[in-house]
Order: sequence, then C-alpha cells, then structure tokens
Amino acid sequence: MDILIIGSGGREYSMGLALSKDKNVDKLYFAPGNGATSDFGENILISDFNELANFAKEHSIDLTIVGPENPLVGGIVDIFKLQDLTIFGSSKAASQLEGSKIFMKNFLARNNIPTAAFIETTDIKKANKFIDTLQTPIVVKADGLCAGKVL
Repeated sequence: MDILIIGSGGREYSMGLALSKDKNVDKLYFAPGNGATSDFGENILISDFNELANFAKEHSIDLTIVGPENPLVGGIVDIFKLQDLTIFGSSKAASQLEGSKIFMKNFLARNNIPTAAFIETTDIKKANKFIDTLQTPIVVKADGLCAGKVL
C-alpha cells in the first residue's frame, strides 16, 4: 500500500513513523513533509490540491491522510473524492466546525448542545460589556484557524 500524508509537522511525522513499520505499507509520501520525514518517506513539494490529487492518481496512492486543518478547511478532501481517490479527513463543509469558532458556537446553540456563553461581535465596547457579565475563567477567541498555534 502506498500512502500520501499531507502536512509537515510532528503529527504527520508520528503517523508516518508508525506507518513505516507496517509491513503492508510499501511507500510513504509526504506533502510537503520535513527534514525528518525524509528518513522513511519521500517529501514532495506540491501544495496545490488539484496537483496533489493528480500526483496521487499518477502514483497509484492507495490512501491519503490529511494531518493539518488548513487543507481540510480548504477543501482537499472534496477535490480528492471528486477524482475517486481514497482520503481520510473531513469535507470542506464539515471542517467549518474546526475552521470557524463562531460557526461552531452557532451550530451548538442552534442544536441545543451545551456550550459556554459567547458573543459574536467586532465591537470592542460590546465585547468588554459582555465580558463584564461573565465569571472567571473567561476565554476570548478570534474566529478562524490558529493552526495549532497561539497567536
């Protein structure tokens, strides 16, 4: 089995390392990968999702695994599925739950799923007034992806 892993971080390295020890795995590719992933797989420098899908077809990739959330939110899974490629990850629509905090909070509220109090605003005065009504601890988040990083 040939596998393509999308991403360049520790998560993708760990998946690749584990898969490299599996006797059913013939070849690993990483897009883009990192210096350590090249020890047990081939790093490919393709970032365009359509080009990655073409690469997967041309190289008869049996499975693509998406590590980071940016490609998921960007719709890589939808593009691969349109070409009948096997890929592990959520669709662009489903990835909104991860990609937008306000989408997630509104989804939870709409479906009566318990969640912390929230406000959607770009007005700092409204935000401060809302924060003053809360008890600590308080978390303030900007909408959008942080890609696992603290801003």
